[in-house]
Amino acid sequence: MVVTLYGVVLQCASFDFYYFVLTWPKSLCNLDPDERSCCDPETGMKPSDFIIHGLWPNFNNGSFPIYCDPRSPFDKNQVSDFIGSMEKYWPSISCPSNDGTKFWSHEWVKLGICSESNGTTF
Repeated sequence: MVVTLYGVVLQCASFDFYYFVLTWPKSLCNLDPDERSCCDPETGMKPSDFIIHGLWPNFNNGSFPIYCDPRSPFDKNQVSDFIGSMEKYWPSISCPSNDGTKFWSHEWVKLGICSESNGTTF
């Protein structure tokens, strides 16, 4: 599969499609209140708004690749131009720190790396 985005050609790992997941923060935090400490993201969005949870590679059978390359850590410098948008639309709701970098790193290492660009541009 080849995807063109912002002038970059992405040669994706072997999977069938991307699963774009939105989350309503209140519902996620209410799943298991004893084990999850959540804070409302301070994004300026209304409490009824959904936020991005992730864009994940998936297989047609419902499974998905994870931890494809632990040698490729999240690099905040690679997304520095997008940090403001990420903080608004893809915030961490984990308390007490609401550390977006920790959340984004987790999503990258677990799922994002499985569709990493091969670096080809045009």
